[in-house]
Amino acid sequence: MRDGFARCYQCDLAHERYGGLLADVVAPVAYAVKGGQLAADLWRYKSGAAGAAEAGVRLASMLAGFLREHADGVWRAAGMSDGPGLAAVVPSGQSRLGVHPLLAIVTSCVDVPVVGLSATRGAVPRGRGLGDGVTLDWVTVPSPVAGTEVLLVDDTWVSGGSAQSAAAALKMAGAGRVALVVLGRHLDPADPRSAGLLRVLRAKTMGAKSG
Repeated sequence: MRDGFARCYQCDLAHERYGGLLADVVAPVAYAVKGGQLAADLWRYKSGAAGAAEAGVRLASMLAGFLREHADGVWRAAGMSDGPGLAAVVPSGQSRLGVHPLLAIVTSCVDVPVVGLSATRGAVPRGRGLGDGVTLDWVTVPSPVAGTEVLLVDDTWVSGGSAQSAAAALKMAGAGRVALVVLGRHLDPADPRSAGLLRVLRAKTMGAKSG
């Protein structure tokens, strides 16, 4: 988004349409730059390919470190008084069989019960843009969440449609505040809109190393 704006166009459109059903705060842990280590780990840990377990360990360590250092600030930004009473992960929209490996990562990092969300049978997952990609019937909440604050975790944020659909499902099921933590905010170096941000990030990284 450009300077002077609180939200980008897609997030502003979603906010106008869905308002309080969206997550109360979205906290990306890191940028997942296409071709980089984090982007590779986010693909590999759920692929079943060689190195999947090692990628999962690195992601779990990253999430645990983020929550250890920044959880209190995330809870405050979400408007939570005492932190979440439940955790959940955004379900896969790719008809994945079995338990999503992100669930094991989250379980290893939090000490609250985890509620299992699932993709609603026959429902169509999100579209490309967040504003038109939040699907209110895409996610099913099978466990009681009424009145409970929730930590919602997703692995990769591209448009945000799937994650915000899960947040909306939790709130329609009666959940209180929802803090959405995303392991990797996707950035494609080939996208001209990402070039300026990547230059700033690389300059900060080089400055930190030289300091």
